[in-house]
Amino acid sequence: MNQTGISNFKALTDGELIELLFISGDSLSHDAVDEFLERGQRMIPLLNHIAADKNSWTRPMPEWWAVVHATYILGSFESTDTLPGLLGALRWADAFDNEWVTEDLPSIFGKVGRPAYGHLLAVAQDFSAGWGARSIALSGLAAIGIRDKLLLPGVLDFAAKIVENETEPLPFRQTAANVLLDFRSKRHSRILKKFGREEALRRDEIASYEGSFYDWEVDEFLSSDNNDLEFYERDWLSFYDPEERQRRQEYWEEERETRDREDKDNGRALFPSQREQSNCLCGSGLPYEDCCMRKVH
Repeated sequence: MNQTGISNFKALTDGELIELLFISGDSLSHDAVDEFLERGQRMIPLLNHIAADKNSWTRPMPEWWAVVHATYILGSFESTDTLPGLLGALRWADAFDNEWVTEDLPSIFGKVGRPAYGHLLAVAQDFSAGWGARSIALSGLAAIGIRDKLLLPGVLDFAAKIVENETEPLPFRQTAANVLLDFRSKRHSRILKKFGREEALRRDEIASYEGSFYDWEVDEFLSSDNNDLEFYERDWLSFYDPEERQRRQEYWEEERETRDREDKDNGRALFPSQREQSNCLCGSGLPYEDCCMRKVH
């Protein structure tokens, strides 16, 4: 079965609809996504299974995209019942560097809201989870705080404690510090300036080091009239907009052509097997550093 030419997704069985996630690559249509949502709660266990199953995250193309679709659709239900799948997605997306999912999970958890709070807090406090998963969880807590103002002060205080704790991994501390800046948390300015001085010292010691921000920038950031919350309120379903699908295809095609020309000009054209080994997992045909690391989304 191929979704091309399907005009009536309602005629598909639940199993056939699930199959579309595995065969459509990054071109699943918005109409198909809407059909999942229309069928409601009965689709959630099927999607949870895909997102929470480790094996789903290591499938070959085009099945690789099924976890992205499952996560995005689960997030759109905004239901507590989706937490098993979404928490599984948090774990595996971080473990397998699936940036399509990791970048959108905070806003997805923000829409789930308070029921996700305790689960994310547990991940953020768990040293064994790794700094990547903990950073996603912390950003998810911040996203929840946008909609649930009673929880936000506690989230910001928790982030401040992470910034102050020099035993925490530096990337996790950077995430926490950026949360405080994004929310313009003036009551934590002292902590932010101290961390900014640390970053400046690291830059002095390592010529190539680029800090998150420096102490002399903190007052300017905090005095800005607007919060910088776009990251926590992303519209992940824009992935399925026809213009976004077209833009991805055009971008990847242009990059493929550019790389082919460079290979030819440099006299180092790759055999198919060699190129396949260096390709990004998303199936674009490009190396990771030229694709999902700089993806358009």
